[in-house]
Amino acid sequence: MAHSISWQAIDFIVEALAASTYGEDRTEVGVYLVELVMKEKKGQLDAEQLKMVRALLADASSLAVKVDTEI
Repeated sequence: MAHSISWQAIDFIVEALAASTYGEDRTEVGVYLVELVMKEKKGQLDAEQLKMVRALLADASSLAVKVDTEI
């Protein structure tokens, strides 16, 4: 079953953070973009969802930072 466009966009954001080559934590940029996606669909993240999304984005961003510093 295909996921909604909103979840596809969020998945894309996570993948982009994980592949980032900026060498710095981009978690807050990811959170901002996820919140834009949710607002577009007239949905808001509750506190628990926001905490979970922030943790997921921080993990993805830290992977990118780690890879970038090892190169």
